Amino acid sequence: MEAQPREVMICPRCGQPISYIERQRRGNQVYYYAVHYLGYERGPDDRIHKKVKRCYLGPEAYIEVSKLHADLGLTLKGLIEEGRERDYMEALVRSVRDRIRGGRLTAEGARELAAVLSRFSEELKELARELNEYASGGCRPGCP
Repeated sequence: MEAQPREVMICPRCGQPISYIERQRRGNQVYYYAVHYLGYERGPDDRIHKKVKRCYLGPEAYIEVSKLHADLGLTLKGLIEEGRERDYMEALVRSVRDRIRGGRLTAEGARELAAVLSRFSEELKELARELNEYASGGCRPGCP
């Protein structure tokens, strides 16, 4: 059995390949860093030290900020979290439906959201097409 090549993770902060992810706990919160291995260097004490660069990726969860968005059903997530775009969109759809069912949406607010959603519908269809092409190895960003 052949070894499968490991997919290289790219840092969302600096765009460089990530050597590994570092997890640091401070109090009751967990923070993530992308660590980039840069080689070795000789220190002033003539000892060899590993040279790394760390890029902050954010906390495991944005606890305090998420409290401010609780009415939308949003739990904000750090850069390390896969699929957060999908989770945010699903939470917003649930939030609007809950507001309609609960009678917590004014007529003006409903009209405004309907207009925005109508405007987005064509853009979302186009985005879905682009994502399907991308996933099948077709057109990459920048091509017509």
